[in-house]
Amino acid sequence: MKPNLRKSLFALVLVIVALTTFGLSYTASAQSQIVIEKQFDWIEQGSVGIIKVTGPKLAGGVAVVFDRQYPFFATSQGFASLISVDFRQKINDYPIKVTLYETDGSKIDWEDTIKVTSGGFIAESDFVLPNNKVNLLNPVIQTNEDARILSVFSVVTPERYWDGLFTYPLNGRLGSPFGSVRTFNGGEARRHTGVDLSAAAGTPVYASANGRIVFARPLDIHGNHVIIDHGWGVFSSYSHLSVLYVVPGQMVMQGDVIGLSGTTGRSTGPHLHWEIGVNGNWVDPVKFARVKLPN
Repeated sequence: MKPNLRKSLFALVLVIVALTTFGLSYTASAQSQIVIEKQFDWIEQGSVGIIKVTGPKLAGGVAVVFDRQYPFFATSQGFASLISVDFRQKINDYPIKVTLYETDGSKIDWEDTIKVTSGGFIAESDFVLPNNKVNLLNPVIQTNEDARILSVFSVVTPERYWDGLFTYPLNGRLGSPFGSVRTFNGGEARRHTGVDLSAAAGTPVYASANGRIVFARPLDIHGNHVIIDHGWGVFSSYSHLSVLYVVPGQMVMQGDVIGLSGTTGRSTGPHLHWEIGVNGNWVDPVKFARVKLPN
């Protein structure tokens, strides 16, 4: 069994009558108890960890870490929060504070640490853009487009639209991996915010999971670009498309065709650039596709 699956080592039972043991000021009846469960030993840069909470009278909560708030969402057995780590987050131990709210208006505070480890990112060879696309190396264009996409990724829809695991949007060879350091035309190094999947121009691109289309239009760098909101602060996006088959506001199901692959935007050839955003951070789509969420 992998270390990050040894849940029991990180399960903390908070028996309310003994809350002062943990330095908490909350008091309640002796019959109540809350279980906070970190489902990881650590979180790699550009990855996601899940914290589960169960117990009576819970109404919700929020976790604060990396100067960011991560809400808890209702599940069939309690609540869960998806803790996403930016791929640029420094390797270190970070304090986390969880505040839980009960139906009677009371709250419980719990503090711990989260260990961030290396994402194992690589450096890639130089990419050469044709002359008609060199203008897309302008750092102002890059900064503005990144901010636009992250502003969409930062929206949190409390409803969860999908069940089960995310699937790949097409059956293509994995090219440039997530988080890799890349240069174009011998210029400034940049980080890869998704993964590239090989695909001939005109290959159907499928929705990775159920969700709502929140963006479907051209961008300078990402080309014809689609973003799907899956709820719980999770988004998937699909770049360099030659054709768009969806419009904002449209609901899609996992496996629906949302467009055709191409080479629009800052692209050196036909392929699909696939991204996943969780609570305002880009994360590795390949790793996220293996994340099993609580029901």
